[in-house]
Amino acid sequence: MKKKLLALAMTFVFLLTFVTPIQAAGQPLHARDDGSFRVLIVADTQDTDKPRKVMLDLLDAELDAADADLVVLLGDNIYGPHIGDDENRVRTAIDAVMDPIVERNLPFVVTFGNHDDEDCLSKEEQLEIYKNYPGCLNDNPDISGVGNTCLPLCEANEDEAKALLWFVDSGTYAQEAVGGYDYVKEDQLNWFREGVADYSTSAMPVSYVFQHIPVPQVFELLSPAKPFEKGAISGIYNPFSDWYKQHDDEISAGSFGETPCPPKIDGGEFSAWKECGVKAAFFGHDHTNDYVGTVEGIDFIATSGIGFYAYGNGDEHGARILVLHTDRPEEYETKMVYYKDLFDEPLSPFTLSKLGIETFRLIAGGIAAIIVFLAILVLIIRKIIISIKNRKNRDH
Repeated sequence: MKKKLLALAMTFVFLLTFVTPIQAAGQPLHARDDGSFRVLIVADTQDTDKPRKVMLDLLDAELDAADADLVVLLGDNIYGPHIGDDENRVRTAIDAVMDPIVERNLPFVVTFGNHDDEDCLSKEEQLEIYKNYPGCLNDNPDISGVGNTCLPLCEANEDEAKALLWFVDSGTYAQEAVGGYDYVKEDQLNWFREGVADYSTSAMPVSYVFQHIPVPQVFELLSPAKPFEKGAISGIYNPFSDWYKQHDDEISAGSFGETPCPPKIDGGEFSAWKECGVKAAFFGHDHTNDYVGTVEGIDFIATSGIGFYAYGNGDEHGARILVLHTDRPEEYETKMVYYKDLFDEPLSPFTLSKLGIETFRLIAGGIAAIIVFLAILVLIIRKIIISIKNRKNRDH
């Protein structure tokens, strides 16, 4: 009996000494002793239950390089449309992204994108899967969207919020009559306003927002351009008529590789940000955008896609590191870390790093359909010619 008690005591001492407890959901985040807090933002892993090895290798390398205190999955974490109606395939796709995060004992927050639940599991069901991994910090208040979460950031040994980190479900698609993408709803904005008020004491805390889909005000960083003008990008909704160029004087880093795809409806989110002391908002969704710009005093920051299943930007696939400071919460540093920064060997041409597997299949399918159509057309024409010749022969 004494030996068993001794063994249990030694096990308990080992756990206290050598195993670092992971951040628990609902608790404040705490900065390091020097007041810094490091976040790795990963956007658009967007793969299936058989993910590209290059994406997993890049995710591993990003996690090693970031030395992160928190990992943020910024939506389109899996690609629902190509996973289908098999629950096990959905779980396998999520496992592939989560395994390297869990292996490193890192706390994480997940936001959802427009492609996550285009399979057999709803966002609610997927959130329960994420919550089963150690380190999931997601809340899920009874408002629109799934997994909306606010985490206060505090000094190393204090519980007073120096900054608020907001993780918001920006929805999927708008109503068919409207078209385009969804927007953050009024009850979410009320939750945000009330949360800021709850944490406000002598001053309003600084807020940082993380969500998949950008807000319509992102177009204030762009101006209309002529079609095919140098440096211009075509619009997503009207690609033959809408072209844009970025305002270089308002972009402090990165660029627009494509026209952003915000909702067509302004739901009032940006106005709420201005009311409530938002310093910066971080977006995914547009895979080749990595801009850092400022709109009416609020920084808009895009993170390039890390996944290779859908389209991307070659060796500029990557993730974003964000460093916050509790002694000066209104200041931060951020940078993209790309494939080209982490790997010496170039991407294989078989990676299809710009098109992605999905687009390649669409193009290959279209070419195959055209070839089949032309072959049938040739056979029909040949048959008509033979028929005409036979008729002429009979007439003679």
